[in-house]
Amino acid sequence: TRETHFCAVCSDLASGYHYGVWSCEGCKAFFKRSIQGRTNYVCPATNQCTIDKNRRKSCQACRLRRCHEVGMVRDACQRERRAPCPTRKAEPQQIQKSVVHEHMENPMASKPSQAKDGYLNVRPSGPVKFANAMVEPLGSLSSEQFLTCLLNAEPPNMTCHHDVSRPFTAERLMMLLTNLADRELVHMIGWAKKVPGFVQISLRDQVLLLESSWLEVLIMGLIWRSMSQPGKLVFASNLILDRDDGECVEGIFEIFDILLNIVQHFRELQVWMDEYVCLKAIILLNASMMVATSEKDGSRAKVQQLVEATTDTLVKCIARRSLATPEQFRRLSHLLTILSHIRHISNKGIQHMYSMKCKNLVPFYDLLLEMLDAHTLQEDSWTQSQGIENAQKSPPTKRPRNVPP
Repeated sequence: TRETHFCAVCSDLASGYHYGVWSCEGCKAFFKRSIQGRTNYVCPATNQCTIDKNRRKSCQACRLRRCHEVGMVRDACQRERRAPCPTRKAEPQQIQKSVVHEHMENPMASKPSQAKDGYLNVRPSGPVKFANAMVEPLGSLSSEQFLTCLLNAEPPNMTCHHDVSRPFTAERLMMLLTNLADRELVHMIGWAKKVPGFVQISLRDQVLLLESSWLEVLIMGLIWRSMSQPGKLVFASNLILDRDDGECVEGIFEIFDILLNIVQHFRELQVWMDEYVCLKAIILLNASMMVATSEKDGSRAKVQQLVEATTDTLVKCIARRSLATPEQFRRLSHLLTILSHIRHISNKGIQHMYSMKCKNLVPFYDLLLEMLDAHTLQEDSWTQSQGIENAQKSPPTKRPRNVPP
């Protein structure tokens, strides 16, 4: 039997997954009316009214506030459930022109909306003197300025709405993780646009790099957050899991084990935050090795220049540790080696999510679904191109001469 779900707003029985959360028909309709009608509700009391099944109609202002607090958002509607794994794949051009492009082209799209203020802890912006660093020529930035920009670009900490008293089921855990990933993606796009020089490359290449590296970037953030809690994975400030929590989902247990091993490696290396932000930027930019970046307007050269600038900044961060030169090289090698392990676990994660999508077990949101589909297309395209390239390099096989009988 399927799990019974309750409305995240009023705790009534949920009729389905609407606007990013499980909700009843009443709260679904109320939220729809509110966002379409641009209403301005006013609470007659102190903006702290109790919203439950019996009192949800008593205060519209607090009911709408509650909708926002639990994560209901206008553009988080899931796509309608479709037949699993269609044989025809979407064209790359169709993917690039939808949700990801909207966030890249719209300066406001990557900022937290008012609807999310109830559950996001937004950090203050960095120093004003570095505000335009992402559009300044890279040569004009010192390594210190470059590092400051990366530190100021860090996304906010996330929280996750869930009932901690309820045990995890496969469906519930995956719902929480996919919901969280979709919200993190919005902030990840905003973070990428603050990486110095990233917006100077072509929009097409910006999208390709994000589509190729998004899960690795999210995993790097997960690893960093988890360093202070041995044996735990800190997906959000109030969603902290251990390896046993992954047993309820087929295939997740192994992924959790690998993640915990990488976290332990980070902890043993005592990775500093300045090293972490450099590594995360390298993951984003090094994705150019997996995609065909454009020669137009020197975009490919700009990407390479960004990779070199980020690597130079990382080297200088390591030099601050007052290590002997051989130790510095050894540390750099250890840190960069971890990136290959992150790519490995990212590929496993992509395969697992794609399997969940094909089985139609949990709803996927527009941005997450698009990133997943785009990554799968890129992997297939890269594999095919490598096969063609290897075939062209291979010497032709000599055919045996026909020997007459």
